[in-house]
Amino acid sequence: MDDFYWLSLSESKIKNDFDIIKVDVIKDTDLKGILSIESADDLVKIIKAFKKASINSAEDKYFKSEKHKIGFMLLKHEGSVFDEELGIKKKHYINKEAAKEWKQKYQSIYHPDKNVGDSSIDYEEVMSKINKIYNRMVGKA
Repeated sequence: MDDFYWLSLSESKIKNDFDIIKVDVIKDTDLKGILSIESADDLVKIIKAFKKASINSAEDKYFKSEKHKIGFMLLKHEGSVFDEELGIKKKHYINKEAAKEWKQKYQSIYHPDKNVGDSSIDYEEVMSKINKIYNRMVGKA
């Protein structure tokens, strides 16, 4: 079998084939003597952690930095796309102070005056998008 095949298994499959998958997880991760798997629930938790780590690792390969990733999401924000990743919640549409805090957080990161000499991001365009999202939150869009 392929290494790390268990990352794609369902929770029920993991629990049904606990003994076999447990051996494979320990072998694939080279964590014998370090990783303690006493139950099927332990195994499910470990596999979920590996899945999460592999997803986060894969995501990072597409952007130079977290700042570039968030900048991309701000620029491509339409409707509710990327709301979760940008920390936009229902409260931002209800509470103008929460919306203002959200706006200030991103302005402090992407303001052109704070990024002089960095041409890897169009900070003017990102700031414009931050303001547009904020105006939509407070009902000015």
